[in-house]
Amino acid sequence: MQLKDYFDGKAAEWDTLIKDEVIIRLQNMVEELALSRGSKVLDLGTGTGVLIPMLIEAVGSSGDVVAIDFAPQMLAEAQKKYQEPNLEFLEGAAEDIPLADQAVDEVVCNSAFPHFDDLRRSAKEMARVLRRGGRVTVMHPHSRDYINDLHVSLGGAVRNCLIPEEEVMFAIFSEAGFENITIKDVPQRYFLSGRKV
Repeated sequence: MQLKDYFDGKAAEWDTLIKDEVIIRLQNMVEELALSRGSKVLDLGTGTGVLIPMLIEAVGSSGDVVAIDFAPQMLAEAQKKYQEPNLEFLEGAAEDIPLADQAVDEVVCNSAFPHFDDLRRSAKEMARVLRRGGRVTVMHPHSRDYINDLHVSLGGAVRNCLIPEEEVMFAIFSEAGFENITIKDVPQRYFLSGRKV
C-alpha cells in the first residue's frame, strides 16, 4: 500500500485519533513560534488541518495560511472544517511544493516529515519557497524515539517512516540552505528549527 492510500483510508477517522493533550502540546508549540501578524505560513503536510486554527489565529486577518497535503481525502476533511478568507488549500507533495520561489515567510511541518518520500529534496523545496531569512519548523508532539517506535509497530505503509538521527537532520537542512539549525528532542516534543540563508 502506498502512503497516499494509507492516509486517504484513515482520513475520515483521523481527528478521533488526536488526543486533547496532544492538541494542547501543539498549541503551546505554535505559540512558542511567535509567528508575526501578517506573515504568510505554509502548513506542509496539513493532514486534516489540526494546526490550521492555531496558525490562522497567530498570523491574524492580515496574514495568510497555505495548507498543503499529498492525500486528497485528508485535505477534504480539513476543507470541511475550515473556510477562512485567508486560507488556501493545495494538493501537492513536499518534494514538489506547488508554490513559487520565496512565496512564504514560514514553513511549519507538523507530524509529517518522516512521511515524505525524499527527505533531502523536501528540505530543499522548503528552502525554495521560503523568503530569505524565513524559518522552517519541523515538529512533532512526541519524541523521535516515540514516533519511530510507533511507526515500526504500526508496520505496513508507515513502518519505514522514521525521523533520522540528529546529525542526519542537521545535514539534510544545512545542505538545503538553512543555518542556525536547532533540534530539541524531549519526551513530549520534537522540534527542529532553521533559517534560510
